[in-house]
Amino acid sequence: MPDAEKQRRPVFDPTGRVEQINPNEIKIADVRRHPIGLVFIYVQTFVALALSLGLIFYLLPDILETLSLGNSAAKAAAYLFALVTLALGGIFVVLATRIYTASQLIITNDNVTQIMQVGLFHRKVSELSMENVEDVTAHQKGILQTVFNYGRVHVETAGEQNNYDFIFCPNPNAYAKAIQDARVEFLKLHGG
Repeated sequence: MPDAEKQRRPVFDPTGRVEQINPNEIKIADVRRHPIGLVFIYVQTFVALALSLGLIFYLLPDILETLSLGNSAAKAAAYLFALVTLALGGIFVVLATRIYTASQLIITNDNVTQIMQVGLFHRKVSELSMENVEDVTAHQKGILQTVFNYGRVHVETAGEQNNYDFIFCPNPNAYAKAIQDARVEFLKLHGG
């Protein structure tokens, strides 16, 4: 068993928070996704709501009037559908924001922990020792990623373990460098 594995002491946190690290670890960075991803979600939701409300107020009253309902009943039904649509849109925005902001990348002097909130009830937590980090790459592609300084950090691992991809990473070059520097220090201390 490598010295690094012997030194790690398990931490039990009854609240289930992954953000807790071992007492002998030093947290280098706690990376959350860039807020621009939320802007994309909000714009898509706004467009969907605008199209839905347009269809509700322009098509639904005509359809209901052809079914021999009165004009006032058609308008009331349209307002009811619009209210339900807005409520569902609001719920979607709140849940999407919660899911988006729950993903994080924790970098310590011993390992990299990736927490990916995939869905409301689907969370994936992966931990990788610095000993198994092979390569770290930062990707910024396009004018938006360059101007707003966000991108993807790709951590390649040794062996059969999955590689880590953290998208919408703010300042990906700095965090990729932080992981590489932590890996170099880890290998110096543990003779890798």
